[in-house]
Amino acid sequence: MCSGGFFLFMGGCYSQQGTPGSEICTAAEGGKCTACNTKDNYIFQNRAATVTPGNECILCSDAKGADGVTGVENCNKCTVPDSAGAATCDTCQDGYYKDQGTGACQKCDQTCATCENAADTCTSCPEGKYLNGNTCVEDCGNGKYADPTTNECKNCATETSISECTACTYSSSLQKPVCSACGGSKPLLKTAIDGTTTCVDDAECPTGGMNFLSDSPKACLLCNDTTGTGNNLRKEGCMTCTKSSGAPVCSACLSGYYGTDTCTKCAANCATCTSAAINDCTACLPRYFLKAGSTNECVPCGDVDKDGIEGCATCSFSTSLTCSSCKPNYRQSGSDSVTCTKVCEDPTACGGTAGACEAIVINGSGEMTYYCSLCGDSNQYPIDGICKGDSAKGSNTCDKGVCTSCTTGYFLYMGGCYKADQPPGNLMCTAAAGGICTTPTGQYFKVPGAASTDQSVLGCGNPLGTTVSGSAYVGLEGCKTCTAPSEAPSGAMAPARCTACSSNNKKPSLLGSGCFTCAMEGCSHCSADNACEACTSAEQRPSTDGTKCIACNISGCARCSEASKCSQCGDGYWLESDTCVPTGPNLSSGAIAGISVAVIVIVGGLVGFLCWCLCATRRNDTRWAADNRT
Repeated sequence: MCSGGFFLFMGGCYSQQGTPGSEICTAAEGGKCTACNTKDNYIFQNRAATVTPGNECILCSDAKGADGVTGVENCNKCTVPDSAGAATCDTCQDGYYKDQGTGACQKCDQTCATCENAADTCTSCPEGKYLNGNTCVEDCGNGKYADPTTNECKNCATETSISECTACTYSSSLQKPVCSACGGSKPLLKTAIDGTTTCVDDAECPTGGMNFLSDSPKACLLCNDTTGTGNNLRKEGCMTCTKSSGAPVCSACLSGYYGTDTCTKCAANCATCTSAAINDCTACLPRYFLKAGSTNECVPCGDVDKDGIEGCATCSFSTSLTCSSCKPNYRQSGSDSVTCTKVCEDPTACGGTAGACEAIVINGSGEMTYYCSLCGDSNQYPIDGICKGDSAKGSNTCDKGVCTSCTTGYFLYMGGCYKADQPPGNLMCTAAAGGICTTPTGQYFKVPGAASTDQSVLGCGNPLGTTVSGSAYVGLEGCKTCTAPSEAPSGAMAPARCTACSSNNKKPSLLGSGCFTCAMEGCSHCSADNACEACTSAEQRPSTDGTKCIACNISGCARCSEASKCSQCGDGYWLESDTCVPTGPNLSSGAIAGISVAVIVIVGGLVGFLCWCLCATRRNDTRWAADNRT
């Protein structure tokens, strides 16, 4: 049975106040969940007449269930049954569809990632394939393009709003499709300086702008197009040009170049300049600012060594430097004058939204730092928490942006391989062998039974935990140091035993089952918020109500009502006249209580037996006297 604000669920004890317990239960009492979290319909309350403890809440996917009440195998969301029986599945888990006849969740065809109503009616596709109607394909075919944001095949003419567009591709820089071939009455493809395209005829490609009409074969080319030959060739860096019978003539240069007919590139990061020298910039490209004075160079907004702002992506400078947006691995605060706070140690934030920066590592100052648990680029992998390519992967086993096992000297942690003898790995583990952490640091514990394909180390304060061979191991929210749990049976959960809490005003319970607010002076352990159960000084004891520590140095005493007056004794003692008396060698108070009850029962039995004997003797004497009278 669970205690201390925890409840029993599927063989493990969970805290209702922290994840994942709060996702299961919203109210708990006496080691049981009294109100299941049915908000999103993933879990329902067991409505059986008699509920087996620990089975108050049932998952929609739990086909085994309890007390005659079950979920539906592979179900995601469901409607609770009124009494005994199976729930009604509303939606199935990904990879399954609901059979309208039986209500069961059936497996989708292997060509589909998800499906609906039938195994081969796809609604989404596996990686590398795109949804074309209800079918998953690798090639979308003529007049369509593969949209990587939705993994669907879409019509070029519809999505570009260009009716003459006959072929197109998706531009990752523009985040939309661009036409690549035209037909009909507007057969010429015209490309703008920003990369967008449209379909035009001869008249819509006039000379004097950013494009010119080339000689045979006809095309509407950009003035800075260097792919042509002869009279169709233009030099790099040209923004506007004119063309008649000969080669086009440049009339203005692009940003980042200077000159007219001949455009020369400015120094790196300059938008405008007077020469190619680094200190002759007059304006900067986006993400840079002009460092005025003797240098006149363009400096990255986030270059702190040259007076930039840490984490800043875009900025402006008038009388002082002001940040307007942050880099992907920083959190933005404010709007007009932005402050940037680091949220991911990887400079690319693990590849942006396609990746994940969720591997928490506690640094030397006790602060949480975040490293990559998944790389957005499938050809990169979290090595020491940073997304790196094949050369850094070495002998570690990694694929599709994540690692699954690690080589000697490394250990697996939240999707990445970390070296035990260098940061940040040595903040968690100081020695590893065979891909497993063998010596965790004080703020982490070694996961029992972990193999090289398992996460072998876990933070004392990590309540989300990890699984090994079907067993779950968790830390405790707010815990700083702990001892590892024993190996748990398959299907059960084992929490670490907390020995110290992260917050100065919180203390662990004596059982190490959680951290609680414990602000009273001299208290070393609390069983609940502001409920002291042990004091720091050996000469003090918690008060009866647990609100303070009292000077009460009485051997065997657990709690005192006032100074030198015990109100509750510990095991092996009983209370007598405000003090504690030993109950005997190796006997606890519980054992003594049991023995006392047994003695009372035996004595009571003997008394009853003697009374019966006396009565029987008197009855026999009466009969004997009557017989003698006759």
